Amino acid sequence: MKLKYAQVIGLNTDQKAAQTIFNSQDEENAFLAILQLGCDDAFTRGRQTLIEAADFYFDFDGSPAQKLVATFEETQKKFQDAESQLLLAAISGKVLYLIAQGEVAAFLKREGKISDLLSLGSPKQLISGFLNEMDKVLLSTKSFSLELGEDLSKSLDTTPEEFEQDLSDKVGTLDSASGEMAALLIETQKTESSEGVGLATEDQSTAQVSEDEIPEAEVSTKAPRSWPSIKLATIILSKIFQKFPSSGRSRLVLAVILIVIIGAGIGLKFIKDSNAKQETVFKNALTEAENNLNTAKSLQSLNPSEARAKLESAKSNLNKATAIKPKDSRAQKLKEQIESESDSILQQFQTQNFPEFLDLNLIKKDFQATNLTLSGGNLLLLDPIQKSLVSINLDKKSNQIIAGTDQIGEGLKAALSDSLAFVYSKDKGVLKIDITNQKVTTVAKPDENWGQVITLMPFSSNVYLLDSSKNKIWKYVPTAGGYSEKREYLTSGTEVDLSKAVAMQIDSAIYALTSDGQILKFLRGAKDNFTYEGLDKGVKDPKSFFVSSDSENLYVLDSGNQRLLILTKTGSYKGQIEGEKFGSATDLVVDEKGKKVYLLEGSKIYSVDLK
Repeated sequence: MKLKYAQVIGLNTDQKAAQTIFNSQDEENAFLAILQLGCDDAFTRGRQTLIEAADFYFDFDGSPAQKLVATFEETQKKFQDAESQLLLAAISGKVLYLIAQGEVAAFLKREGKISDLLSLGSPKQLISGFLNEMDKVLLSTKSFSLELGEDLSKSLDTTPEEFEQDLSDKVGTLDSASGEMAALLIETQKTESSEGVGLATEDQSTAQVSEDEIPEAEVSTKAPRSWPSIKLATIILSKIFQKFPSSGRSRLVLAVILIVIIGAGIGLKFIKDSNAKQETVFKNALTEAENNLNTAKSLQSLNPSEARAKLESAKSNLNKATAIKPKDSRAQKLKEQIESESDSILQQFQTQNFPEFLDLNLIKKDFQATNLTLSGGNLLLLDPIQKSLVSINLDKKSNQIIAGTDQIGEGLKAALSDSLAFVYSKDKGVLKIDITNQKVTTVAKPDENWGQVITLMPFSSNVYLLDSSKNKIWKYVPTAGGYSEKREYLTSGTEVDLSKAVAMQIDSAIYALTSDGQILKFLRGAKDNFTYEGLDKGVKDPKSFFVSSDSENLYVLDSGNQRLLILTKTGSYKGQIEGEKFGSATDLVVDEKGKKVYLLEGSKIYSVDLK
């Protein structure tokens, strides 16, 4: 039985969400669900649970009724700490199965009449019955059906496309019902193969039956068509055999002919059986690939790592299908779809557009910066050769030389925090410079206990130095008279190797990037969780990275792979942009609000749009 469906989902929040899923393995089997959930991270948690429920249903061994009950029980276990309303349904052949708990609704419209399906049973009780052609089944949250009210029947008279368009527009404006609106409309359609097949009556379709009474799918026990022809040939040959002379030679000839014919029939049956098995494998693999692709698309923003895994499964299942039928039009169409949508699913983009934001020679001839920082809408750059410190306003592109040799001496690294610039100078120590009036204050004088200070970063009035040779992060705290003596940021029990560190960033936690691609994360002096997850390949020769208290994500300048990686602050993959400049740039900052990435390459700053 062919099915056509539409879904409507209203506004959702992180605390309350209503969602749907329709997952079809083939024309005969489908899994459907409505979930309304109230808890922290409700949307992401709910979406992931529905996907897992569909996988559980199709993987579970048993009848459709057993599969649905087991899936219902398994899903409920996941929401013992949350407020949930759950409706699960399955369609197998012409039979609809339902099981529900909470404020949900299910209606059947047939020949102009509407039946409330859940009124036939009690909560958590399995309900089943037959479907007819052109039936319409509505599964929804209770709030959705109440919102329809007297328009329920009228809404079910529309096509699935009209239903989805009209009601999506309507519920999408209901702020007061955020997290409460979700619905699936299923329409059974006419199929050529259904002619002459007796279908259920209206009473049967809404009958509540026990699990033992639920009809299983019909399995054909008829012999293949090759057998009657073999039997007929055998009878004819037997009669001929009786009329032939009784000599051994004649009988031998007839016996050989008979054996050949019977063997041909058996061979034909074997070929047909083999072809039927191959056809089943092909259909299952192709359907699974289509489902994998649809799941990957639904997860591309919610869970990019899982989306990547589902996309790989789609490719794998498609390869199984095309190995059987390389030229099948449906398989070829799916292959084209996967190829065209892969980059979008993986949030993987390519660009050749790196417009020049600013030529630093316009500020000072032969100006060559080594690092770049961003704060308060301003960029800060230091040229350690010409010993010049420059600030640039992003909006106006106006620039200002803040300090020179007299102020910063052998300045090597600089960082910006609002209107305060901090410089690490080999001969003058750590300096603080007010960019509004160029006033210079000493934070710390040169210290003989410093080793190889590779960078410094200010945060919340404190100043931090990463000392790679001493394996330390030094911390300076403001006092009434200036700044304290250096303190060790890392706790005594924290073991870490900073010898390969190339950059440091702070967003309340401290992050250190190493030359081999590791990112070390610390919180209150102890190691914190950061693990790459979902990358298609490892980070290679990174030059820098960016994260701040104002940014949602963490960005890695993966120079060896000529790409910008976009990650969560714990390391999970969210996306990437590939382009030549990501391989040659030495530093970067990201303006998420303005959706721009700024890249430093020698005497020039380039920009690229943030996808």
